[in-house]
Amino acid sequence: MPQHNDRSAFILALLITCGLGWGMVYFVRYLWPRLPGWLALILFILLATMVIGYPIYALARWSDRYLQRRK
Repeated sequence: MPQHNDRSAFILALLITCGLGWGMVYFVRYLWPRLPGWLALILFILLATMVIGYPIYALARWSDRYLQRRK
């Protein structure tokens, strides 16, 4: 049965992911056109790594805690 900490961690990870998504939309819509091409490419790679990697990292941490409790 899920514990309260599991739900809190899931909600926090979801809120952070939504915040990052909203920030990306704002950045791409208003600030991206002002950047030089080389900087835009570097930032694109870094932002894509963060947006894809952070939820995976948060879920991996959650699963480690969950498996520790199951033992």
